[in-house]
Amino acid sequence: MNNKRLALLFSAVFLTSACATFSGGEKAEIESETPLDLANVNIASQGLRPIGDARIPSSECGMILWTLEGARPSAVFQYVSEKQAQVNIAGQPVHLTRTEFYGASGYGVYERQRFESEDGLVIEVTARFGLEFNEGAYLEQGLIKLSDESGWSMVSPAAGIAGCRP
Repeated sequence: MNNKRLALLFSAVFLTSACATFSGGEKAEIESETPLDLANVNIASQGLRPIGDARIPSSECGMILWTLEGARPSAVFQYVSEKQAQVNIAGQPVHLTRTEFYGASGYGVYERQRFESEDGLVIEVTARFGLEFNEGAYLEQGLIKLSDESGWSMVSPAAGIAGCRP
């Protein structure tokens, strides 16, 4: 699928979902709140899985990123500004803290951001701000790069939204 078709697909989802997760009638399952033991998980083989509730909370700003899972988009990254980010790896939620950021910004989000978990997972997120809508903007040409302490890494294309909920 070329980038133009991917962008159109994501745009259709964004127009209908605003700051809520597209779930296609299914709810992503996170097995438990037990912290992920990265020493026993190869993130390259596990990859990102859909996160359960990717809505930006009321009265907050942040971003949500989607990637394709099969033929449809799934929310895989959520960041609430000045709070934590979250991803789902191997069925386990991983909470991250933003440690670096630079580039253009809006809604508490920057074009380039680095997040780290307590157990050594590093996620670098890049995205360009696109078309604006009421209380937000689309994020285009995004990448999510995951790296762990053992040297495993993976990169996933992404698109999303940055915005604020009243």
